Amino acid sequence: GRLVKKNGVGDIIGALKFLPENVKLVIVGAGALEENLKLKAKSEKLEGRIKFIGFVAPEKIPEYLRSGDIFVRPSLSEGMGNSFIEAMAAGLPVIGTPIGGIPDFLKDGETGLFCQSNNPQSIAEKVKLLLADDSLCQKIVANAQKLVPEKYDWNLIAQKMVELFNINL
Repeated sequence: GRLVKKNGVGDIIGALKFLPENVKLVIVGAGALEENLKLKAKSEKLEGRIKFIGFVAPEKIPEYLRSGDIFVRPSLSEGMGNSFIEAMAAGLPVIGTPIGGIPDFLKDGETGLFCQSNNPQSIAEKVKLLLADDSLCQKIVANAQKLVPEKYDWNLIAQKMVELFNINL
């Protein structure tokens, strides 16, 4: 995603201080805060645990999602949240904030976990929970992978739009 304040990437970096040394962070995306985030990682002596990938073409995103263990985005504002849906479809447990459109698809303990906004320690607690409780992680992934094709398939969305606007094709 874009490295902008609303996506809370600085809070994810801050969460690493509360997590075991073997937990690593891969940041995919570019944006105005990239250099500041790299400086934050360095000043907190976390740069060895963080990899900044930069911009990735949309067709390459699934590769990065499949290589991860958990998707975290502690958004300060969010519309639909396509990146969450993509992560859920890829089989990643998702941690997000109950902001904007996120609660429409992320049900705490069912299809993901909620963390608090602007709270790195809250993010770390949710990551630890997923790492410690494999059955919870599997349940979240299974529920999310069932939800995505049932509610967020583009063909279904297009049909709903047609019905909503009474479009005759």
